Amino acid sequence: MYSRTSETGEAGDGPRADDPDGEAPARPPKTFGVSGKLWNGVLVMYDRDTGSLWTQLDGRALEGPRKGERLPYLESTYATWADWKAAHPDTLVLEKDEEQRERQGSLYADYLGDPQRLFLPELNEGLGGVAAKDVVFGIRIGEHTTAVTETLLQRTGVVNGLVGPVPVAWIRDATTGAVRGIDRRHDGRIVVLAPPDAQGQSRDLVTDTALPLADLPTLRVDRAFWYGWKRSFPTSRVLAD
Repeated sequence: MYSRTSETGEAGDGPRADDPDGEAPARPPKTFGVSGKLWNGVLVMYDRDTGSLWTQLDGRALEGPRKGERLPYLESTYATWADWKAAHPDTLVLEKDEEQRERQGSLYADYLGDPQRLFLPELNEGLGGVAAKDVVFGIRIGEHTTAVTETLLQRTGVVNGLVGPVPVAWIRDATTGAVRGIDRRHDGRIVVLAPPDAQGQSRDLVTDTALPLADLPTLRVDRAFWYGWKRSFPTSRVLAD
């Protein structure tokens, strides 16, 4: 998920607008709405302060007074309510208002449920054999990007690969379906990870030793339709069945 605006650099890099100890002056939190516009078929937000347009996929301002700025990335956790409540018993839950609770279904249900339906026909072009609306999980490191299809992760549980020169792994939680990115450089060597067990441990297939996933550095993973990821990052590699 994204939070407040960053003054410079990539997501998570450089001074942050909500960091009083950074070089940038503090700015108040921003609120966003859905603009009704699309960029490469991906939802575009607007901030209510300046009207600048921001892409959902990488939190970058495309147009308006904030053009060129990028929102810092904040890691979030995808978990069952039971697991989250057990770990964080004092959690407060945001409840929808009565009108929203009474509204059934999704306004996008027809679009999401039809693999052939696209906002624009040209979104189906240049996708390298992967279906336009296949869900992928992408990792971006510098100028390098690689994505893995959800179907491959569902089948294997883990995919070991590269993003540019960096050895990484995509690991899928069998209970929630959440996907984590892992930097496979560990203790001066490169590990090859096996699918995790129920206790969140994996194994290095090279040395056949246990590796608690909590001990390995995580990487940002973005979930997207393949057409959106590919058109946003045209040189991206993709790992698929």
